[in-house]
Amino acid sequence: MPTTIDQLVSDYRDQNGKSYQLFQRAQSSLPGGNTRTGVYFDPFPVYAKTGAGVHVTDVDGNERLDFVNNATALILGHGHPAIVDAIRDRVTYGTAFFGPTELEIELAELLKERIPSMERVRFCSSGTEAVMNCLRAARAFTGKPNVAKFEGAYHGIDDPAMISYVPPIGDELGPPDRPNSVLSSKGLAPGTAESVVVLPFNDLTTCEALIREHAADLAAVIVDPLSTAAGLTLPAPEFLQMLSKLTADLGILLIFDEIVSFRLSSGGTQDAFGIKPDLTCLAKVIAGGTAGGAFGGREDVMAVYDPTTGSPGIAQSGTYNGNPIAAVAGMAALREMTETVYEKLNAFTGDLGIAVEEAFHKAGIEACTVVAGSIFRIYFLDRPPSNYRQAATDSKEKHRWLHLWMLNHGIAIRQGGAPSVPMTEAHANQLIDETSRALEEWPF
Repeated sequence: MPTTIDQLVSDYRDQNGKSYQLFQRAQSSLPGGNTRTGVYFDPFPVYAKTGAGVHVTDVDGNERLDFVNNATALILGHGHPAIVDAIRDRVTYGTAFFGPTELEIELAELLKERIPSMERVRFCSSGTEAVMNCLRAARAFTGKPNVAKFEGAYHGIDDPAMISYVPPIGDELGPPDRPNSVLSSKGLAPGTAESVVVLPFNDLTTCEALIREHAADLAAVIVDPLSTAAGLTLPAPEFLQMLSKLTADLGILLIFDEIVSFRLSSGGTQDAFGIKPDLTCLAKVIAGGTAGGAFGGREDVMAVYDPTTGSPGIAQSGTYNGNPIAAVAGMAALREMTETVYEKLNAFTGDLGIAVEEAFHKAGIEACTVVAGSIFRIYFLDRPPSNYRQAATDSKEKHRWLHLWMLNHGIAIRQGGAPSVPMTEAHANQLIDETSRALEEWPF
Protein backbone atom coordinates (compact mmCIF):
# COMPACT_ATOMS: atom_id res chain seq x y z
CA MET A 1 0.00 0.00 0.00
CA PRO A 2 1.40 3.44 -0.88
CA THR A 3 2.73 5.52 1.98
CA THR A 4 2.24 9.27 1.72
CA ILE A 5 4.85 11.86 2.60
CA ASP A 6 2.62 13.03 5.46
CA GLN A 7 2.68 9.53 6.92
CA LEU A 8 6.46 9.42 6.65
CA VAL A 9 6.77 12.79 8.38
CA SER A 10 4.48 11.60 11.17
CA ASP A 11 6.54 8.44 11.68
CA TYR A 12 9.73 10.48 11.58
CA ARG A 13 8.43 12.81 14.29
CA ASP A 14 7.48 9.82 16.44
CA GLN A 15 10.95 8.27 16.12
CA ASN A 16 12.90 11.47 16.71
CA GLY A 17 11.30 13.27 19.63
CA LYS A 18 14.57 14.23 21.31
CA SER A 19 15.97 15.56 18.04
CA TYR A 20 12.88 17.74 17.73
CA GLN A 21 13.36 19.03 21.28
CA LEU A 22 16.98 19.90 20.50
CA PHE A 23 15.89 21.56 17.27
CA GLN A 24 13.43 23.74 19.18
CA ARG A 25 16.04 24.55 21.82
CA ALA A 26 18.75 25.28 19.25
CA GLN A 27 16.71 27.93 17.49
CA SER A 28 17.06 30.15 20.56
CA SER A 29 20.80 30.26 19.92
CA LEU A 30 21.45 29.12 16.36
CA PRO A 31 19.57 30.50 13.33
CA GLY A 32 17.89 27.48 11.78
CA GLY A 33 18.91 25.22 14.65
CA ASN A 34 22.50 24.53 13.54
CA THR A 35 25.52 26.13 11.88
CA ARG A 36 25.47 24.21 8.60
CA THR A 37 22.67 25.10 6.21
CA GLY A 38 23.07 21.94 4.14
CA VAL A 39 22.12 19.58 6.97
CA TYR A 40 18.70 21.14 7.49
CA PHE A 41 15.65 19.45 6.02
CA ASP A 42 11.95 19.64 6.73
CA PRO A 43 10.55 18.98 9.34
CA PHE A 44 13.85 19.02 11.33
CA PRO A 45 17.26 17.35 11.16
CA VAL A 46 18.43 14.36 13.16
CA TYR A 47 20.83 15.28 15.96
CA ALA A 48 23.68 12.79 16.06
CA LYS A 49 25.19 11.45 19.27
CA THR A 50 27.79 8.85 18.30
CA GLY A 51 29.36 7.29 15.24
CA ALA A 52 31.09 3.93 15.06
CA GLY A 53 32.27 2.28 11.88
CA VAL A 54 29.42 2.31 9.38
CA HIS A 55 26.72 3.46 11.81
CA VAL A 56 25.52 6.70 13.37
CA THR A 57 23.34 6.73 16.48
CA ASP A 58 21.18 9.76 17.18
CA VAL A 59 20.02 11.27 20.45
CA ASP A 60 16.86 9.14 20.37
CA GLY A 61 18.92 5.95 20.16
CA ASN A 62 18.12 5.27 16.49
CA GLU A 63 21.04 3.54 14.78
CA ARG A 64 21.38 4.10 11.04
CA LEU A 65 23.65 2.66 8.38
CA ASP A 66 25.46 5.78 7.18
CA PHE A 67 25.90 6.29 3.45
CA VAL A 68 26.28 10.07 3.85
CA ASN A 69 29.52 9.94 5.85
CA ASN A 70 29.57 13.65 6.57
CA ALA A 71 29.11 14.68 2.95
CA THR A 72 31.66 12.14 1.63
CA ALA A 73 34.43 13.15 4.08
CA LEU A 74 34.56 9.99 6.21
CA ILE A 75 35.88 7.53 3.65
CA LEU A 76 37.11 5.27 6.49
CA GLY A 77 33.83 5.49 8.37
CA HIS A 78 33.35 6.75 11.92
CA GLY A 79 36.06 6.41 14.54
CA HIS A 80 38.57 4.47 12.48
CA PRO A 81 41.17 3.04 14.92
CA ALA A 82 44.17 4.41 13.02
CA ILE A 83 42.78 7.94 13.15
CA VAL A 84 41.60 7.69 16.75
CA ASP A 85 45.01 6.39 17.85
CA ALA A 86 46.84 9.11 15.93
CA ILE A 87 44.77 11.87 17.54
CA ARG A 88 44.98 10.32 21.01
CA ASP A 89 48.76 9.93 20.75
CA ARG A 90 49.17 13.54 19.64
CA VAL A 91 46.69 15.51 21.71
CA THR A 92 48.65 15.45 25.00
CA TYR A 93 51.62 17.09 23.26
CA GLY A 94 49.69 20.16 22.15
CA THR A 95 46.92 20.86 19.68
CA ALA A 96 48.08 24.12 18.08
CA PHE A 97 51.02 26.49 18.25
CA PHE A 98 51.98 29.94 17.01
CA GLY A 99 54.55 28.38 14.76
CA PRO A 100 55.01 25.49 12.35
CA THR A 101 55.55 21.84 13.23
CA GLU A 102 57.25 18.96 11.49
CA LEU A 103 53.85 17.32 11.10
CA GLU A 104 52.63 19.81 8.50
CA ILE A 105 55.81 19.20 6.49
CA GLU A 106 55.14 15.46 6.60
CA LEU A 107 51.54 15.89 5.45
CA ALA A 108 52.61 18.23 2.65
CA GLU A 109 55.22 15.71 1.51
CA LEU A 110 52.61 12.95 1.52
CA LEU A 111 50.24 15.06 -0.59
CA LYS A 112 53.03 15.90 -3.05
CA GLU A 113 53.78 12.20 -3.36
CA ARG A 114 50.14 11.39 -4.10
CA ILE A 115 49.46 14.41 -6.33
CA PRO A 116 52.52 15.38 -8.41
CA SER A 117 50.88 18.58 -9.70
CA MET A 118 51.03 19.95 -6.14
CA GLU A 119 54.66 21.08 -6.27
CA ARG A 120 54.05 23.38 -3.30
CA VAL A 121 51.32 23.08 -0.65
CA ARG A 122 49.73 25.31 1.98
CA PHE A 123 47.14 24.39 4.58
CA CYS A 124 43.90 25.97 5.72
CA SER A 125 40.91 24.87 7.77
CA SER A 126 38.21 24.16 5.18
CA GLY A 127 37.42 23.53 1.55
CA THR A 128 35.95 27.01 1.22
CA GLU A 129 39.30 28.50 2.26
CA ALA A 130 41.18 26.22 -0.14
CA VAL A 131 39.08 27.50 -3.05
CA MET A 132 39.30 31.11 -1.88
CA ASN A 133 43.09 30.92 -1.72
CA CYS A 134 43.42 29.25 -5.13
CA LEU A 135 41.29 31.91 -6.79
CA ARG A 136 43.25 34.66 -5.08
CA ALA A 137 46.54 33.09 -6.10
CA ALA A 138 45.35 32.88 -9.70
CA ARG A 139 44.39 36.55 -9.77
CA ALA A 140 47.67 37.56 -8.14
CA PHE A 141 49.81 35.44 -10.47
CA THR A 142 48.10 36.36 -13.73
CA GLY A 143 47.19 39.94 -12.92
CA LYS A 144 43.72 39.29 -14.35
CA PRO A 145 40.52 40.00 -12.38
CA ASN A 146 37.93 37.40 -13.33
CA VAL A 147 37.36 33.67 -12.97
CA ALA A 148 35.16 31.09 -14.68
CA LYS A 149 33.17 28.30 -13.04
CA PHE A 150 30.60 25.77 -14.18
CA GLU A 151 26.86 26.15 -13.86
CA GLY A 152 25.48 24.46 -10.75
CA ALA A 153 28.88 23.68 -9.25
CA TYR A 154 29.58 24.12 -5.54
CA HIS A 155 32.98 25.42 -4.45
CA GLY A 156 32.23 26.55 -0.91
CA ILE A 157 30.76 29.85 0.23
CA ASP A 158 33.28 32.51 -0.82
CA ASP A 159 31.63 35.19 -2.96
CA PRO A 160 32.71 33.99 -6.45
CA ALA A 161 31.74 30.42 -5.54
CA MET A 162 28.19 31.54 -4.78
CA ILE A 163 27.51 32.46 -8.38
CA SER A 164 25.21 29.99 -10.19
CA TYR A 165 25.40 27.40 -7.42
CA VAL A 166 22.39 25.13 -8.11
CA PRO A 167 20.28 28.06 -9.37
CA PRO A 168 16.57 27.43 -9.95
CA ILE A 169 15.65 26.37 -13.46
CA GLY A 170 14.03 29.23 -15.35
CA ASP A 171 14.59 32.20 -17.61
CA GLU A 172 17.09 33.71 -15.16
CA LEU A 173 19.64 31.07 -16.22
CA GLY A 174 19.87 32.48 -19.70
CA PRO A 175 20.42 30.43 -22.87
CA PRO A 176 22.43 27.18 -22.61
CA ASP A 177 25.18 28.54 -24.85
CA ARG A 178 25.56 31.72 -22.78
CA PRO A 179 24.58 31.08 -19.16
CA ASN A 180 23.93 34.05 -16.93
CA SER A 181 25.89 34.65 -13.74
CA VAL A 182 23.14 34.09 -11.18
CA LEU A 183 23.46 35.27 -7.58
CA SER A 184 22.95 32.23 -5.33
CA SER A 185 23.15 34.18 -2.07
CA LYS A 186 22.32 37.57 -0.72
CA GLY A 187 25.10 39.72 0.70
CA LEU A 188 27.65 39.15 -2.06
CA ALA A 189 30.01 42.03 -2.80
CA PRO A 190 28.90 44.38 -5.59
CA GLY A 191 30.34 43.30 -8.91
CA THR A 192 30.72 39.63 -7.95
CA ALA A 193 28.42 38.38 -10.69
CA GLU A 194 30.24 40.45 -13.30
CA SER A 195 33.57 38.93 -12.22
CA VAL A 196 32.47 35.32 -12.79
CA VAL A 197 31.96 33.74 -16.21
CA VAL A 198 29.56 30.78 -16.03
CA LEU A 199 30.23 27.82 -18.30
CA PRO A 200 28.04 24.83 -19.28
CA PHE A 201 29.55 21.54 -18.12
CA ASN A 202 30.36 18.99 -20.85
CA ASP A 203 29.70 21.35 -23.76
CA LEU A 204 33.13 21.45 -25.39
CA THR A 205 32.25 23.86 -28.19
CA THR A 206 30.45 26.42 -26.04
CA CYS A 207 33.04 26.26 -23.27
CA GLU A 208 35.87 26.87 -25.68
CA ALA A 209 34.06 29.80 -27.28
CA LEU A 210 33.23 31.46 -23.94
CA ILE A 211 36.71 30.94 -22.52
CA ARG A 212 38.31 32.40 -25.64
CA GLU A 213 35.90 35.34 -25.59
CA HIS A 214 36.81 36.24 -22.00
CA ALA A 215 40.46 35.10 -22.02
CA ALA A 216 41.95 38.57 -21.65
CA ASP A 217 40.33 38.98 -18.22
CA LEU A 218 40.24 35.36 -17.00
CA ALA A 219 42.70 34.45 -14.27
CA ALA A 220 41.40 30.91 -13.83
CA VAL A 221 38.84 28.29 -14.69
CA ILE A 222 37.81 26.26 -11.66
CA VAL A 223 36.17 22.88 -12.12
CA ASP A 224 34.93 20.05 -9.94
CA PRO A 225 35.92 17.26 -12.35
CA LEU A 226 32.93 15.11 -11.35
CA SER A 227 30.48 17.99 -10.93
CA THR A 228 29.45 16.36 -7.65
CA ALA A 229 27.23 19.02 -6.11
CA ALA A 230 25.63 19.78 -9.46
CA GLY A 231 24.42 16.20 -9.66
CA LEU A 232 27.46 13.95 -10.15
CA THR A 233 27.46 14.53 -13.89
CA LEU A 234 30.47 12.75 -15.31
CA PRO A 235 32.80 14.52 -17.76
CA ALA A 236 32.45 13.61 -21.41
CA PRO A 237 35.47 12.08 -23.16
CA GLU A 238 38.10 14.76 -23.83
CA PHE A 239 36.23 17.45 -21.86
CA LEU A 240 38.82 17.82 -19.11
CA GLN A 241 41.63 17.41 -21.62
CA MET A 242 40.15 20.25 -23.68
CA LEU A 243 40.04 22.49 -20.60
CA SER A 244 43.64 21.68 -19.75
CA LYS A 245 44.99 22.41 -23.22
CA LEU A 246 42.86 25.49 -23.83
CA THR A 247 43.67 27.19 -20.54
CA ALA A 248 47.38 26.48 -21.00
CA ASP A 249 47.31 27.94 -24.50
CA LEU A 250 45.53 31.10 -23.31
CA GLY A 251 47.57 31.75 -20.15
CA ILE A 252 44.65 30.93 -17.85
CA LEU A 253 45.19 28.80 -14.75
CA LEU A 254 43.20 25.57 -14.42
CA ILE A 255 42.05 24.82 -10.88
CA PHE A 256 40.77 21.37 -9.92
CA ASP A 257 38.44 21.35 -6.94
CA GLU A 258 39.20 17.84 -5.67
CA ILE A 259 37.58 18.35 -2.27
CA VAL A 260 35.09 15.57 -3.02
CA SER A 261 36.62 13.92 -6.08
CA PHE A 262 39.81 12.98 -4.22
CA ARG A 263 37.78 9.89 -3.25
CA LEU A 264 38.26 8.60 -6.80
CA SER A 265 41.85 7.37 -6.41
CA SER A 266 45.00 7.92 -4.37
CA GLY A 267 45.94 10.66 -6.83
CA GLY A 268 42.47 12.10 -7.26
CA THR A 269 40.54 12.65 -10.45
CA GLN A 270 43.51 14.35 -12.08
CA ASP A 271 45.48 11.11 -11.83
CA ALA A 272 42.59 9.02 -13.12
CA PHE A 273 42.10 11.31 -16.15
CA GLY A 274 45.76 12.12 -16.76
CA ILE A 275 45.40 15.87 -16.23
CA LYS A 276 47.91 18.17 -14.51
CA PRO A 277 46.03 21.26 -13.26
CA ASP A 278 47.88 24.39 -12.21
CA LEU A 279 46.25 24.45 -8.77
CA THR A 280 44.31 21.93 -6.67
CA CYS A 281 41.89 22.39 -3.76
CA LEU A 282 41.59 19.65 -1.11
CA ALA A 283 39.69 19.05 2.14
CA LYS A 284 37.38 16.34 3.59
CA VAL A 285 39.33 13.06 3.16
CA ILE A 286 42.74 14.66 3.69
CA ALA A 287 41.84 15.79 7.22
CA GLY A 288 40.75 12.38 8.50
CA GLY A 289 37.44 13.60 9.87
CA THR A 290 38.82 16.78 11.44
CA ALA A 291 38.60 20.37 10.19
CA GLY A 292 41.30 20.85 7.59
CA GLY A 293 41.98 21.77 4.00
CA ALA A 294 44.89 22.24 1.64
CA PHE A 295 45.68 23.89 -1.65
CA GLY A 296 48.70 23.77 -3.88
CA GLY A 297 50.11 23.52 -7.35
CA ARG A 298 52.83 24.91 -9.55
CA GLU A 299 55.86 26.22 -7.68
CA ASP A 300 55.86 29.53 -9.56
CA VAL A 301 52.18 30.15 -8.86
CA MET A 302 52.40 29.20 -5.18
CA ALA A 303 55.36 31.58 -4.83
CA VAL A 304 52.81 34.39 -4.38
CA TYR A 305 52.48 33.05 -0.81
CA ASP A 306 56.24 32.89 -0.11
CA PRO A 307 57.40 35.51 2.45
CA THR A 308 61.08 34.53 2.27
CA THR A 309 61.68 36.78 -0.73
CA GLY A 310 60.35 39.85 1.04
CA SER A 311 56.74 40.87 1.42
CA PRO A 312 54.63 38.13 -0.19
CA GLY A 313 52.12 38.89 -2.88
CA ILE A 314 49.46 37.34 -0.65
CA ALA A 315 49.54 37.06 3.14
CA GLN A 316 47.69 33.87 4.04
CA SER A 317 47.13 33.03 7.67
CA GLY A 318 44.83 31.06 9.94
CA THR A 319 45.05 30.18 13.61
CA TYR A 320 44.58 26.46 12.96
CA ASN A 321 46.22 26.09 9.54
CA GLY A 322 48.21 22.86 9.45
CA ASN A 323 47.57 22.19 13.13
CA PRO A 324 48.98 18.95 14.58
CA ILE A 325 45.60 17.28 15.14
CA ALA A 326 44.43 17.73 11.55
CA ALA A 327 47.89 16.76 10.30
CA VAL A 328 48.12 13.45 12.17
CA ALA A 329 44.49 12.59 11.40
CA GLY A 330 45.02 13.37 7.73
CA MET A 331 48.20 11.33 7.48
CA ALA A 332 46.57 8.38 9.23
CA ALA A 333 43.66 8.49 6.78
CA LEU A 334 45.85 8.81 3.70
CA ARG A 335 48.12 5.96 4.78
CA GLU A 336 45.11 3.70 5.22
CA MET A 337 43.84 4.65 1.77
CA THR A 338 46.22 2.68 -0.42
CA GLU A 339 45.50 2.23 -4.11
CA THR A 340 44.26 -1.29 -3.36
CA VAL A 341 41.79 0.04 -0.80
CA TYR A 342 40.57 2.66 -3.28
CA GLU A 343 40.06 0.01 -5.96
CA LYS A 344 38.13 -2.25 -3.59
CA LEU A 345 35.85 0.55 -2.39
CA ASN A 346 35.25 1.76 -5.94
CA ALA A 347 34.28 -1.75 -7.05
CA PHE A 348 31.97 -2.11 -4.04
CA THR A 349 30.25 1.18 -4.91
CA GLY A 350 29.96 0.28 -8.58
CA ASP A 351 28.23 -3.01 -7.78
CA LEU A 352 25.97 -1.27 -5.27
CA GLY A 353 24.94 1.39 -7.77
CA ILE A 354 23.99 -1.26 -10.33
CA ALA A 355 21.98 -3.22 -7.75
CA VAL A 356 20.07 -0.14 -6.57
CA GLU A 357 19.19 0.75 -10.15
CA GLU A 358 17.99 -2.81 -10.75
CA ALA A 359 15.73 -2.57 -7.70
CA PHE A 360 13.97 0.42 -9.25
CA HIS A 361 13.66 -1.28 -12.62
CA LYS A 362 12.20 -4.43 -11.06
CA ALA A 363 9.59 -2.25 -9.39
CA GLY A 364 8.76 -0.64 -12.73
CA ILE A 365 9.98 2.79 -11.61
CA GLU A 366 11.92 5.10 -13.90
CA ALA A 367 15.31 5.72 -12.30
CA CYS A 368 19.01 5.40 -12.97
CA THR A 369 22.20 5.60 -10.97
CA VAL A 370 25.48 7.34 -11.68
CA VAL A 371 28.67 6.04 -10.06
CA ALA A 372 32.04 7.78 -9.85
CA GLY A 373 34.63 6.01 -7.76
CA SER A 374 33.08 5.54 -4.32
CA ILE A 375 30.12 7.91 -4.82
CA PHE A 376 26.74 7.03 -6.30
CA ARG A 377 23.77 9.20 -7.19
CA ILE A 378 20.17 8.16 -7.82
CA TYR A 379 18.19 9.98 -10.51
CA PHE A 380 14.49 9.69 -11.18
CA LEU A 381 15.23 10.17 -14.88
CA ASP A 382 15.39 7.80 -17.83
CA ARG A 383 19.11 8.39 -18.34
CA PRO A 384 22.07 9.98 -16.53
CA PRO A 385 22.29 13.75 -17.05
CA SER A 386 25.32 15.31 -18.70
CA ASN A 387 24.97 18.83 -17.31
CA TYR A 388 23.38 20.81 -14.52
CA ARG A 389 20.22 21.80 -16.39
CA GLN A 390 19.42 18.16 -17.07
CA ALA A 391 20.28 17.14 -13.49
CA ALA A 392 18.06 19.88 -12.08
CA THR A 393 14.95 18.30 -13.64
CA ASP A 394 15.25 15.42 -11.16
CA SER A 395 12.32 15.05 -8.76
CA LYS A 396 12.97 16.71 -5.40
CA GLU A 397 9.66 15.34 -4.12
CA LYS A 398 10.65 11.73 -4.84
CA HIS A 399 14.05 12.20 -3.25
CA ARG A 400 12.47 13.69 -0.14
CA TRP A 401 10.13 10.72 0.14
CA LEU A 402 12.95 8.19 -0.23
CA HIS A 403 15.19 10.10 2.19
CA LEU A 404 12.55 10.10 4.93
CA TRP A 405 11.55 6.49 4.30
CA MET A 406 15.16 5.37 4.63
CA LEU A 407 15.72 7.40 7.80
CA ASN A 408 12.63 5.78 9.29
CA HIS A 409 14.04 2.35 8.41
CA GLY A 410 17.61 2.67 9.61
CA ILE A 411 19.54 4.06 6.64
CA ALA A 412 20.98 7.52 5.97
CA ILE A 413 21.23 8.53 2.30
CA ARG A 414 20.85 11.87 0.51
CA GLN A 415 19.99 11.38 -3.19
CA GLY A 416 22.63 8.67 -3.15
CA GLY A 417 25.65 8.03 -1.01
CA ALA A 418 29.36 7.68 -0.40
CA PRO A 419 30.12 4.24 1.09
CA SER A 420 32.96 3.84 3.56
CA VAL A 421 35.77 1.29 3.63
CA PRO A 422 34.35 -0.82 6.50
CA MET A 423 31.15 -1.58 4.57
CA THR A 424 30.57 -5.20 3.61
CA GLU A 425 28.29 -7.14 1.32
CA ALA A 426 25.82 -7.39 4.20
CA HIS A 427 25.58 -3.60 4.37
CA ALA A 428 25.10 -3.38 0.62
CA ASN A 429 22.34 -5.98 0.82
CA GLN A 430 20.68 -4.00 3.61
CA LEU A 431 20.42 -0.94 1.35
CA ILE A 432 19.24 -3.01 -1.62
CA ASP A 433 16.62 -4.84 0.46
CA GLU A 434 15.34 -1.65 2.07
CA THR A 435 15.17 0.03 -1.34
CA SER A 436 12.98 -2.82 -2.59
CA ARG A 437 10.79 -2.56 0.51
CA ALA A 438 10.46 1.19 0.08
CA LEU A 439 9.34 0.79 -3.51
CA GLU A 440 6.51 -1.49 -2.39
CA GLU A 441 5.11 1.61 -0.64
CA TRP A 442 5.99 4.02 -3.49
CA PRO A 443 3.17 6.57 -3.83
CA PHE A 444 4.14 8.18 -7.14
